[in-house]
This record gives sequence, structure tokens and C-alpha cells, in this order.
Amino acid sequence: YNKMEERKINGYIDIHCHIIPHVDDGARSSTQALRMIDIAYSNGIRGMIATPHYEVGKYDDNKEEIEKNFEKLKNLVAKKYPDFELYLGNEIFYSYGVVDNLEEGRIFTLADSDYVLVEFSPNDKYKYISESLYELVNNGYTPVLAHCERYEEVMADIENVERLVDAGVYIQINAHTIAGKYGRGIRKKVLKMIKNDLVHFIGTDTHSDGHRSPDLEECIKYLIKKTDEETVERLLSVNPRKILAKDYI
Repeated sequence: YNKMEERKINGYIDIHCHIIPHVDDGARSSTQALRMIDIAYSNGIRGMIATPHYEVGKYDDNKEEIEKNFEKLKNLVAKKYPDFELYLGNEIFYSYGVVDNLEEGRIFTLADSDYVLVEFSPNDKYKYISESLYELVNNGYTPVLAHCERYEEVMADIENVERLVDAGVYIQINAHTIAGKYGRGIRKKVLKMIKNDLVHFIGTDTHSDGHRSPDLEECIKYLIKKTDEETVERLLSVNPRKILAKDYI
């Protein structure tokens, strides 16, 4: 019985994953989706908010299909892992009109809360990203910036991240980045953000059971070495559960 076992009992919640089959560039079949959930389960994850892509002109006309395939997956998972919870959301590629689409129920918020997972192009300007996120805040939503480490202008200066957080934006980082899969430079920056309390969630952003699998092991090892157990719990369990409870962090 060790720390890893103890953590598995508490159960992590993954707020960013592409596990619903046939709706975006994530799971390609129910079989693959279940393999992804096997991996997630063995890594201590006990709940996932499925976040298929929403992008105008690409993934914007499949709400019914998402719901149908989500229910199907939920039933399969319940049979295999009765203690595993699945919730629904979207990863929203920001564009003009997103607020209207949210208001009209065409886009899913995270687990039916006020939280919305939002992404941009890596080379979008900081001004555009910040103004878009503030628009969501001003309309009563709580934006979570998906894989913040990818946006060059945001990451160019830690003060950019501070400004976003001060304005009511939450920050999500991918587990594989913390595990070092994208190099030391970006990992170091992200660690600094974590130590300055500028990161709120770690997500797997899993798309498959292969190189983009929901594996947390390396990420957790690194975080425990550089921070502490409490930080791991906060980013993977405590904060994500606030979304599920529709609470503020």
C-alpha cells in the first residue's frame, strides 16, 4: 500500500479528453474508447468530462450524435467500472458568435456548469485571446483556457497569465507537457506557473490509447518531486470536483 494506491482511492477527474467515438479526431471506436478508459482507470482517474471539439465549419453540427454516442459509451463504462463517472462538455474553438451558441444550448458547458473549456490557435495574438475570454466572463461564463502552454504570446510573459487569472479565467495544462513530452523549456515555465498558483487544472487531452493516451504517471511523479502531494490533489481532484459541484475555485 503506497501513495499511488492512496491517490487512486481519492480518484482524479479529467476535465479535458476526446473519448466519445466517431464525433471528432479522438476515439475512433467504442473499443478504443474503452481501452482509453482502462488506461485512465489504472492511472487513478475516476471521472472524465468528455470534451469533443466544437469548431464552426468543422465540428458544429453534431450535437445529437455527441449525445447519442456519449450515452452509449456511458452504458458500456458503467458495466465495466461502476465507480467511474462520465460527464459531457465541449472543447470550444473560439470564434465570433460562441456566446450566442452557448446561450442557445448548441454548445455544451463542462458537466452542465458555468465552466467552459476554450481553445485558440497557438499563434493567435494575446490581445485576441484575452478579449475573447473576457467576453465569456462578462456574459456569466467561467472560461477554462485549454492547454494554455500552447499559446506563444500568452506564454511569452508570466504576467500575461496573471492578467488572465485576475480577470476570472482558469488555466488548464496538459499532463504530457508536465511529463516533459514537449521539452524542458515549456515544462519549466509551466512549473513556475504552478508554483505561482496560476494553474487550476491538469487534463489528459487524450485522443487515443497510443501516444496521446490518458497516462498521468510521469506527470504525477514530476509534480511530487518538484511540488507536493497537495498540489497534485488540487489540480487533479479538488478543483475538477468544484466544476462537478458547480462551485467556484
